[in-house]
Formats: sequence, structure tokens, C-alpha cells
Amino acid sequence: MFPSRVSRLSLICLGLFPRLLCLAASGADPRSASSEEIQTLFELARARVVPQRPRVRLVADIVSIEPKLSQEQIAAAIKYQNELFPRLMRLSEADQRARTNAIARSHSGIRTLHVQEWSSEGGYRLDYTDEGLVKLQPGTYAESFVNIGDRTLSPYRSFLDHHLLRDAQLSKILVYAQKDLWRAAELDPEFVFPLLIALGDSKSLPHGRPPTDAEFSQLKISPSKAELIHNGSHPLWHLQAIAEDGQEERTRFIFRGRTISPIEPRVESDMQFVYEVGRAGQKPVCMEASLTNYTTHSSFISKKEGFDNQGFPHVWKRTTVRPDAPAEHTDVVFKEVEANPGFTDQQIFSPVFGTNYIVSDITSGQAVVLQNPSHFKVVQPLAHVTSVKRVIILCMLALPTIAMGIALVLTKRKRSRGVHGGTQ
Repeated sequence: MFPSRVSRLSLICLGLFPRLLCLAASGADPRSASSEEIQTLFELARARVVPQRPRVRLVADIVSIEPKLSQEQIAAAIKYQNELFPRLMRLSEADQRARTNAIARSHSGIRTLHVQEWSSEGGYRLDYTDEGLVKLQPGTYAESFVNIGDRTLSPYRSFLDHHLLRDAQLSKILVYAQKDLWRAAELDPEFVFPLLIALGDSKSLPHGRPPTDAEFSQLKISPSKAELIHNGSHPLWHLQAIAEDGQEERTRFIFRGRTISPIEPRVESDMQFVYEVGRAGQKPVCMEASLTNYTTHSSFISKKEGFDNQGFPHVWKRTTVRPDAPAEHTDVVFKEVEANPGFTDQQIFSPVFGTNYIVSDITSGQAVVLQNPSHFKVVQPLAHVTSVKRVIILCMLALPTIAMGIALVLTKRKRSRGVHGGTQ
């Protein structure tokens, strides 16, 4: 079902992408955005940085189409894993082949994940199954990772649970990169910071140091900058509004300026951002957004459909197009969205395992076994292999998880520098 749907999406996106970005998409004439519309755009952007985590449970299918890894890229991934975990180099020849095949299979062009996401102030949990590894009955999952937000639940910060292998790894320092699908109702991060940089008042943030997340969420709009953009006299940014034909309360905003590109390559570029804003119930929502980098000739589009009365979409499609490279697509279909579910943090985020589990503490870089029903050695290398399947799963998880974590840290640092540097 999903591969065929995403294939059709790829044809549609590639065929219509240029037209999505042109002003001729609507028969109405461009006009200046009103002060109220500018305020709405700013609030949509600012909502993304408000550090509030709702209590929610989501079930979704995620299908990604991305370029296959070359043999050189697979070798580089193996080298990167070896640098992070040197003990992996001691595995047998058969297990080394299993590592290579696992990386190739997880980046074979089409990847389908079945996920269940749990989120609250007390923590974050993602249950998931990668169809490239195993097919399970709906509602059951191969692995879970958990970030524990409530320190009263456990002295550990996170754990990884391999349900099929009955193997769990806890850490007091590791934090896993989160998908945060619950943020689908908000602006994609690629479209947030141009608005905050262009309209934010740096005086509302602390000076002399990067703001915390809580402080950054207090960023206020600058009335003087908003007025310059409204009357078209801002030296760096230009904003136009176009009413969509036949679609009441839906407006397209075209925002142009020069800034650091939110997508690779991250260089200063001439950019155009398009926001199509409508309403779901009583809430303003961005139904579609796109960006075009005229310097690097790359593009990105995010489209959301099936909004409920709370402003949450049930289909989310993202496409990235770069020169001389295949388009990359991610198609998310939400099957269940449960706001304020009845679970307790202790039920979902506590590291509690059955007596038939091998449980290890990996904080030190060595797996110190806390529970072992088979009475193996108390201390074993982090990459100790109980089965080829375990090697495959560990290797698949290590590279993308750590890479995403590094990317999040770099993004946060750039965000802090960008706001202070661009709102003076």
C-alpha cells in the first residue's frame, strides 16, 4: 500500500513542485500582509519553540524514499561505527557481513516503519518495527527506546528495549534523538527561524549568552520590524499575501530574503519561503509550506492534510529536491491520535523488565550486566553478541541515532547564534 502511494507522491511532487512556488498559483493579486497576518505567522513560528510537551499517544506508519547508499558510503558508516564502538571490529567475519548487510538493507531506497509514540512531561517513548528487518502483527513492535524525563522514576536517563531478543540497555548519560511526531500540527523547523529572525525582538532575550529553551520561547515580535515588513521597506525581507481562489480563509504568504539555508547545504543563500495558512476549527494552521534556495537550486515542501478540529493533521508529506540527486520523500500517515490518554508515566517510561530479560548498564561504555537469567559473565563488552540478529539491530540503531543526536545539538547551537545575530 504505502510504497505505491509514495511512488505516486513522488511523481506528483516532481511534476507540480515548480508551480507550487510561483505566484501564478492564485488568480488574486499579491498584496502587503496585514499587521494581524504578520502576527499570526510569528505566533505559528514561536509555537514551535515553546518547551511544552503534551500528554499524547500516536500510532503512525512512516514510509521514506531516499537514495540508496553506495558501497563507499556503507564502508564509511562501518568505519564510523568502529570509531564509536572499537569492540565491533573484533566480531567474526560472518557478523561483520551481517553488519554491512544491515546498513545496506536499512538504506535500500524504501523504508517502512510502524511506530507508536508516547509523550508527556515525564518522558518520551517510541515503539517501532522496521519492515526491512521483521514483519510483526499490527500493534506489536520489535524495539522501543525511552528518554526518562522524570528523574524520580529512575536514576537512568534512557533505555533501549529489544522486545524480540528480551535484551535491555540502560544509560545514565545517553539521550536518544526523538521523532516528536506530536509536533506535526506545528510548523516544520525548516520554516520557523526565518520568521523569528526577521520579526523577533532580540531585546526580549537575555544578552551575553545563548537563551535557554524556556527563555527562547519568550521571544516577542518587534513592532518596528513588523511595520517595515508590512509597508515593504525592510532592507532584507519582503512579504506578500495572496488569497487562494475558492478557498475561504486560506491565504498564501510569500516571504523572500537572504539567510542561512535550513536544508543542506547550509550556506547563506537567496531564499523564498511560502506559507499557506488556513483554519482548522478555530485554530490557524499552516497547511502547506515550501522553500526554494535560489543559490543552491534546492527545494523542500511540507504538506499536511486531514486536519481535525484541534488542528492536528492525519497525513504529513515531506519532499526534498536537490540538484543532481533523487528526490527524498517521507510520508507519515497517522492511524491513531489520542490526546490526554490515561497512561501513567511510571507505566510507560519506567525501566521495568521481565525476569527472562538480559539487562545491562551501558553508561561506562562497557555493558555491566544487571540481570542475566542465563548466568553469563557479569561484565561483557558493549558489542558482545548473543545472536546475529542482535548485531544487526544494534548496528542499525547506532549510526542513525547518534547522527540525529549530533544534528539536533548543532541545530540548537545555530538557532541560538542565528537569533542573536539576525535580530539586532
